[in-house]
Amino acid sequence: MKAYQTSEIRNVGVVGHGDSGKTSLVAGLLFAAGATPRLGRVADGTTVTDFDEEERERGITMQSALAFCEWKGHKVNFVDTPGYAAFILDARGALRGADAALIVIDATHGVEVQTEKACGYAEEFGIPCMFVVNKMDKERADFNAAVESIRETFGRQATPFQLPVGAEREFRGVVDLVSMANVPAETQAEAEAARESLVEMVAGSH
Repeated sequence: MKAYQTSEIRNVGVVGHGDSGKTSLVAGLLFAAGATPRLGRVADGTTVTDFDEEERERGITMQSALAFCEWKGHKVNFVDTPGYAAFILDARGALRGADAALIVIDATHGVEVQTEKACGYAEEFGIPCMFVVNKMDKERADFNAAVESIRETFGRQATPFQLPVGAEREFRGVVDLVSMANVPAETQAEAEAARESLVEMVAGSH
């Protein structure tokens, strides 16, 4: 394996409420980066970070687990953490050594109790946070409601830099508000307005 310099390593804690899809997200990131040959699924017990037999049987994460991939010459370590109340304290230990927190939000529920607790740990250690609105393909998924719950809980400065295309069974991808590449016609107006908000937020932060 390649020897990475300290400047080439990023440690990311993946946190959030139980069943928000943290383990599945990590599995997807590893697959997209080419670190795994197939997309692992929690239901099949084939994810990298739920390796414990009891975790596989219960379908939940009970202890933090490490996985990594290479992306653009950097090694990215993902720490998949528990989200249920009985195990959430393990997330605090994981974030202690993290460079950033990836906070996973279930699009059908928005911000939940353990989401706030995990964010509190990130704030305690002074690390930056990024939110991922997950499960957009599920019934009752509502991106706008999820974003509004994030803003109500963590501040109005929370601004999307991607928008979903469709929802529930019609979900078919995302629009990148930075590149604005291949924006579907039906999403064009919404994407342009969201990009303008993103630019204003970035400009106001300097």
